Amino acid sequence: MLYCTGTNCPCRLWLKMKNIFIENFLIFIVLLNPVSKIVVLSAIGIGVDAKELRRVSLKATLTAMIILFVFSFAGTFILKNIFRIEIYSLQIVGGIVLFLIGIRALQKGEFFELDLKQKMSDIAVVPIAAPMIAGPATITASISQSAIYGSFITYLSIFAALTINFVIMILAGQINSFFKKYNLLGPLVRITGLFMASIGINMALTGIKTFLE
Repeated sequence: MLYCTGTNCPCRLWLKMKNIFIENFLIFIVLLNPVSKIVVLSAIGIGVDAKELRRVSLKATLTAMIILFVFSFAGTFILKNIFRIEIYSLQIVGGIVLFLIGIRALQKGEFFELDLKQKMSDIAVVPIAAPMIAGPATITASISQSAIYGSFITYLSIFAALTINFVIMILAGQINSFFKKYNLLGPLVRITGLFMASIGINMALTGIKTFLE
């Protein structure tokens, strides 16, 4: 019987990659913040048929995926060679933005101000695709995580997180009704806000640490 030993054995490498994927996936899930999509789509999508909701959700998801994949692949080059911005600067600013969104959710029980007069077709790209899905925090994470772990594992993490986010978006009405029935939406928004604020602080501190080094 063969035993897997050593740091470079396939079993250990696979386990390490799996742990890295799970870690990145969880980060992107929190940053994508599916709970905010439930609130927005259920509020604006009242009376909209399921087909239209799926169309808007798919359009927003594909648009955000393209944005995040482009920044994951070429974000470092774009920042350093075009805008002359260092990664740690984006981490600090993105962390602050995410922290402020999380604090707003903790205090007010909402992530964004909604314009209920907007039509579903008007919000697929803005504000749902950007900045609600592909916003400062997720763009920052796609660049920084790609620089640390490589593009491939970052692509997989983004794709998996966006898939979960898409499923939640098309089921937003039913999920919102369930949460309202048991008065769970407010606490869930605040818990998610706590996680967002914590990740924002961690992201900003990572940027500061990189700058100091």
